Amino acid sequence: MDLEGHLQRLVSLLEAERAADRKRFEDAAARLSLRERAARGMAVAEADPVEESGLSGRALVTYAAPAGREIGGTQIGIGSLVRVLPRRGPAEDAPTGVVARRTRGRISVAFDDAPPDWATEGRVALELLPSPVTHDRLVGAVRRMQEEPRWHPVLRGEALRFDEAPASAPGRSSLNAEQLRAVELAESAQDLALVHGPPGTGKTTVLVEIIRRAAARKVPVLACAPSNLAVDNLVERLVAAGVRPVRVGHPARVLESVLEHTLEARVREHEQGRIAANVLRDALRLRDAARKQRAKRGPGRFSESRAMEREARALFAEAREREDRAEADVLERAEVVLATLTGLDTPALRGRGFELAVIDEATQAVEPAAYLALLRAERAILAGDHLQLAPTVLSVEAQKGGLATSLFERIALAQPAAMVTLAEQYRMNDAILRYPNAALYGGALRSHPAVAKHAIDDAPLEVIDTAGRGFEEETPEASESKANEGEAALAAAEVERLLEKGLAPADIAVIAPYDAQVQRLRQMLPARVDQGLEVDTVDGFQGREKEAVVVTLVRSNEDGEVGFLADIRRMNVALTRARKKLVVIGDSATVSRHPFYEGFFRDAEKQGAWRSAWDRC
Repeated sequence: MDLEGHLQRLVSLLEAERAADRKRFEDAAARLSLRERAARGMAVAEADPVEESGLSGRALVTYAAPAGREIGGTQIGIGSLVRVLPRRGPAEDAPTGVVARRTRGRISVAFDDAPPDWATEGRVALELLPSPVTHDRLVGAVRRMQEEPRWHPVLRGEALRFDEAPASAPGRSSLNAEQLRAVELAESAQDLALVHGPPGTGKTTVLVEIIRRAAARKVPVLACAPSNLAVDNLVERLVAAGVRPVRVGHPARVLESVLEHTLEARVREHEQGRIAANVLRDALRLRDAARKQRAKRGPGRFSESRAMEREARALFAEAREREDRAEADVLERAEVVLATLTGLDTPALRGRGFELAVIDEATQAVEPAAYLALLRAERAILAGDHLQLAPTVLSVEAQKGGLATSLFERIALAQPAAMVTLAEQYRMNDAILRYPNAALYGGALRSHPAVAKHAIDDAPLEVIDTAGRGFEEETPEASESKANEGEAALAAAEVERLLEKGLAPADIAVIAPYDAQVQRLRQMLPARVDQGLEVDTVDGFQGREKEAVVVTLVRSNEDGEVGFLADIRRMNVALTRARKKLVVIGDSATVSRHPFYEGFFRDAEKQGAWRSAWDRC
């Protein structure tokens, strides 16, 4: 492979992606009103401040929709950058912050500095902002990789090197044969190894064991993932395994259950951190006193004020120095440091290297994102499933150029010997596993006996065919998404059927490939959502599971257009989230024009799982 040409091409594709992201926001701002942007989920048109508190030293303001309505802003998630705007007229002091929490009716925003009074006292709007930081860091990673020869042989496609696995701490006896083989391959890798984890096969269990063994040998470990949620899941699993993690990242982007393990929390507990906090308080008091001194009348007030300000600046510098010392010591003592891939470019980790980097959900990261971890490590383990969700890429040019192909997928196809595929799944009933296993994994997966037959009733899989029922798809006003009112009503009815079987709302999920359908379902089932029912897009459920899942395929049209249902990796995620019961609702006359869905409906008939919508409503 021409590595230099490959790296230059990646930079060009990243610039195309940056341009597409910027154009999306510019077009929305130019063509759409605030309410139209809100209809697309890019803004919240009306929100009232209902609570003020703090989050790791930052101001936290919670906004709620008027009259208890759903707040909207579906593209605004935890970690999103938002601007708060007054409802009437522009504001030069419009503050920006990071979304720390969100529920159906509320969004909490963390501000580095206290927001202006109007942002906490009256009705406002929230506007999603593009963040150039991610693009800058990805391009920077490619530029640095051009100068880093350590990883050039791997990226060029040269054969990966393996030794004998080192003597390790006693392993977990509960690991199955493939999991144990994956751990051993990871420990013997001189360069890089892959752990392929199909749905429910215990990929994270393997990663935790790899990290636990490395920590027992005092090997410095860096663990990463593309998303904050995946990183936090890894933190929770490591804590449960007795490993001491330090989570690096903005507290607003971290789950509440993980906050005590963040770098900021550990620094506050550190002796130097406690001293720094006291010094900082003294500095703030001095600065306040200096302001008051300037406001007094009489001779000498300015010279005294300047002296106080000089002393305050010295105290601020001392506090920062002590915090830096505390950070360095906490990171040095950590058994494993965790962050998102794009969160690795932070001052706290500047110049810090690791012997081992572990990247979870690596198949959801564009190749340059993986570089951010590789550049800090001597060896790396990548884990994921290239037959589930791929990296999100907006630009058609970048997609065609290969930016949506992860480094994991590229190496898996070129060097299969560097990969172990986990084959025993611990999630779903055999009837649910059957079609994805045959269509995507070549029948290589098997079910653990404990889950093979577990079920809620005698029909673990039901495929409800709406063909001929008249449930036509529609495109809501000011939206590019799709909804299907008939399918939504049928899905809501199926949820009630499941509840009648004794399931709790929190045990059930409804998955739709389109956001407009998700919003319609949430409107239909508000009480159930409040009780714990989850309704979300496919992307929101990667790596998750529920006792029962209802999937609505949405597409129903005379032309047989299936849109991005044609991305069967996305549908693989939807079909493999259920443990004991899966209900799929769709129009076979439309979706079966695609061979994957034709096979799915045919297999459902063969299993006796096919149902007609005429018999359900």
